[in-house]
Amino acid sequence: MDWKEKYIALRKYIADHAEIVINPTEISIPKELRDEFYRRFDDFRQAVIEAHRSSVSVDFDALCENYTKIEKEVVELLKVECIEIPKDLHAFVHNPREGLVRVLYTRTFDLIQGKITVEEFEQMALSDLQWATAELFRLGYEQWAALEVIKLLDPDEAFSVDLDEDFKPYPAELKTIAFGRQAHHPTMRIPEFVLHSRKLNKYVAVKMALAAEIESYAAQFKPAVRPRKKTGDTSYALDTRVMLLSFMEKADDIPVIADIFDLKRTSPDWMMEHISESELADPAGLGQVSRNLSAMNPKRGMCLVVVDAAAEPNAEALPENVRVVAPLFDESRLSAIVDTFC
Repeated sequence: MDWKEKYIALRKYIADHAEIVINPTEISIPKELRDEFYRRFDDFRQAVIEAHRSSVSVDFDALCENYTKIEKEVVELLKVECIEIPKDLHAFVHNPREGLVRVLYTRTFDLIQGKITVEEFEQMALSDLQWATAELFRLGYEQWAALEVIKLLDPDEAFSVDLDEDFKPYPAELKTIAFGRQAHHPTMRIPEFVLHSRKLNKYVAVKMALAAEIESYAAQFKPAVRPRKKTGDTSYALDTRVMLLSFMEKADDIPVIADIFDLKRTSPDWMMEHISESELADPAGLGQVSRNLSAMNPKRGMCLVVVDAAAEPNAEALPENVRVVAPLFDESRLSAIVDTFC
């Protein structure tokens, strides 16, 4: 049964139960009918996704396979309970079709409420799915690449980062990892966790900063007053991130990456950012990379990971201390980068 037939079946179920009220201004589904209604509702959305699978360019099944594998390995290596990520991304990387079903929720109600026609729904649903798969694939791929780097460092200890009464970072117990989650402070940007790398025989502080925030780390003008509410915790943000690594001799040598109020910044040893093949060919995209590189000035340079290229792209327009890699899901290509730390 194709998605249009499933839509007809859903409409018939609604029509056969006068207790269900769905119109452009009202939705009312009695409790005793909700399970069957949403079973049919979900079947319809799944059929729409399968019908448009060939129109989606990314291999979300490969992402699911590789992400769940590395997630399990890092959880075991760091002895943490789990790796927390936003709900939409979690659904996508663990069960892509279930994750994409969420994308069509509002659009499907618009259809059965009569706000849009079947033809309009099909066009909008395809656009929604193409946009969502591209965005979620990129964010999931970034998570995969960051976890691969952590694994390749061969960690045997891990700590969270907290702040003492003098706002100095110190290692504490690590129970879960959430990229972007840090100890509360309105203007300080500090690492989220620290691990001990057997490969380097050093401690490594990890910061997964939002790419859009990096330029603010190197702000040139002091705010009039110290902000009070913004914590720097971006763990629920669905946005692209930059990985910052700082190498340390001792676990308590944790740097403050940036104090936005006091205009202080500590350059990390290395940073990893992500870019698409089209952005790599776009002067505007390269300009953003250059600005982030200038803002953080990593001591050992930068790795630029291309999320959608099968071969190493041309990177002549980039600075010498930027290494471009297109690993797809080949761990060895990232391993060659990590080997340069030794």
